[in-house]
Amino acid sequence: MRVSTPGPHGRLRLPIRRCFRFGMLAGAGVVAWSATAGHAAAQDRPLAADFEEVYRVGGLSAPEWALFVDPARMGFDAAGNLYVLDRRASRVVVIDPAGDLVRAVGREGEGPGEFRHETDIVVWRDGRFAVVDIGHHAYQLFGPDGEIERFVRMSSAEGMMGKASIRTRVRPDPAGGAVIAEGGRTARTLVEAYADWFEGRKVEVAGEDGRLERLDLHGEVAVAEFIAQARRIATAHVWAPAPYFAPRMIWDVLPDGTVVYFDSTAYEINLVGADGGAKGSLERPLRPEAATDAVRSAMIDHLIEKEEARIEEGMAELAETMPEALEEVRELNEWALQRIRNREFYPEVPVLRGLRATWEGSLWVRRRGEAPWDDDGPIDVLGPDGEYRGTFPPGATGLPLAFGPEGLAAFLERDELDVATIVVKRLPAEAR
Repeated sequence: MRVSTPGPHGRLRLPIRRCFRFGMLAGAGVVAWSATAGHAAAQDRPLAADFEEVYRVGGLSAPEWALFVDPARMGFDAAGNLYVLDRRASRVVVIDPAGDLVRAVGREGEGPGEFRHETDIVVWRDGRFAVVDIGHHAYQLFGPDGEIERFVRMSSAEGMMGKASIRTRVRPDPAGGAVIAEGGRTARTLVEAYADWFEGRKVEVAGEDGRLERLDLHGEVAVAEFIAQARRIATAHVWAPAPYFAPRMIWDVLPDGTVVYFDSTAYEINLVGADGGAKGSLERPLRPEAATDAVRSAMIDHLIEKEEARIEEGMAELAETMPEALEEVRELNEWALQRIRNREFYPEVPVLRGLRATWEGSLWVRRRGEAPWDDDGPIDVLGPDGEYRGTFPPGATGLPLAFGPEGLAAFLERDELDVATIVVKRLPAEAR
């Protein structure tokens, strides 16, 4: 158990230790992961997910403003308004706490307030918001009234071949005027890495980019300040996929500006200040499972089965529309299956798969499911003081796309036709 410096999330309290003192690995192979999941579940304090529904918008019968195409990015302000970035529709829809339209902002285009390739949105508590527009290579900042205030360029270099990272995963800095962002490799970096590989020089790249930075947006150009760097996973070359089970950096930001993230296979959530200063970690003694030969074989069989089902469906359609292409596509399909079989494995299966911070400062921590590849496992809730509050069992709820004031939480549902509906619910006190 790691003990941190003072702070509300700076240490795990003793009740968590008492509730979760057990070993996780009963053995290896296929039997082990079922035993592991069952043992963990036996120690969990169950939470009910019967949340009160506040409103829902979307679906086939929705008004035009609520016919969402790709509403995967959203956030609340302090008044409970929900800001939804509908990326394929190139607009931001603002919805009030009753589920009614406040305004729609933006459209596709070249000018201020128009979007070329929007990837994310950040919403500050005072109602200001910013849209990440990599087509304009800028952050577009809007006032609470939805009016465009200004562009902030992503870097001083021009275009997407510039040296600054293309940061597409962002969160608002609670202090305002800045965002916390995960940096990506630039197009120039990728070209240089490819050249190294082509010339036979050794290339090491991260399985996930994993560089967290605070970006000050007060000036004409975003100014980056380093916060943390995820552990790097070496791959054969820049185009090689990360090994199966390679740990990813998953992160969020607490209301006081503390950044929380995990980047290993263990149940270990790191806490750092916006200045990069370490503030400790939150841990549970849930050990990662070894990626044994049995686990690896089961993983490959699972992926091959999924890929073969996809291939069968695609080939049947192709036989009707472009039969002359069947042989060429058959070769490509075999190449895809070989890539699945030949991909490397990380030696352990990560325990954690998701992380979100609530409006009040609690953490929702998603664990793996029974199978090593199952990302939809139980969700632990840790309170603002680091205390363990309980666990939602698998399938009871997903991770909200946004948390808001007074327990508001926004979820995304899709029907059998893949039509999107946003459902806003109110969480009980123990889950906030």
